Amino acid sequence: MKDELQSLVVRSSDPLESANNQSLFVGSALVFFNLLLMFCLGFYWINPSVHQFISGRPL
Repeated sequence: MKDELQSLVVRSSDPLESANNQSLFVGSALVFFNLLLMFCLGFYWINPSVHQFISGRPL
């Protein structure tokens, strides 16, 4: 029983290199797009010409 449990722990703790790279890429992309969205939203709220261009109404 102890040997079976130990083999399960060893098999489940093997790191997957491709999954690590994928999660790093997806996490970086998520942070980048979040910052881009915050920048664009702030620019939309602060700059009246951008607000008027997008919405068609002055701020």
